[in-house]
Amino acid sequence: MTTNQFLQTLRENPGKELVFEYRQDFFVPMAYHITEVKNLHIEAVDCGGRPSEDFQTVVQLWVSGDEQVERHMATEKALKIFDIVDRMKPMRGDADILFEWGNEYLPTSNYRPLNAEISDNQVVVKMFIPPTACKPKLELELAGHSTAGCCS
Repeated sequence: MTTNQFLQTLRENPGKELVFEYRQDFFVPMAYHITEVKNLHIEAVDCGGRPSEDFQTVVQLWVSGDEQVERHMATEKALKIFDIVDRMKPMRGDADILFEWGNEYLPTSNYRPLNAEISDNQVVVKMFIPPTACKPKLELELAGHSTAGCCS
């Protein structure tokens, strides 16, 4: 999901709670805050010696543990935060969006949204932790070629 796709989902669903599901039936607590929005430019070289660059928007979610609230953040409040960020440090709409989350029981990780499920009163962002991968091997597999000798 790109940053623009996520923001469009929020715009199309005013008045709804924004809920993050990090594992089936496990949710970021209601009292979360969006504490930081990072515009990342990643320059990398893969194990095949190929350079690449990528852009990401990483949204940090945090819960203080002290607050008691009765509902998740509203989509409008999240949009206000993103509007402030975009005015100060313009976001790349085509960048993939990730959500950084962790707590005392769960190591902080960057989660990718799989999709957003919309109900009458909620936008539930279903997230997963993407596995690491060898890009050259993956590309060979996707093209139906042998990976024998790859990365050896």
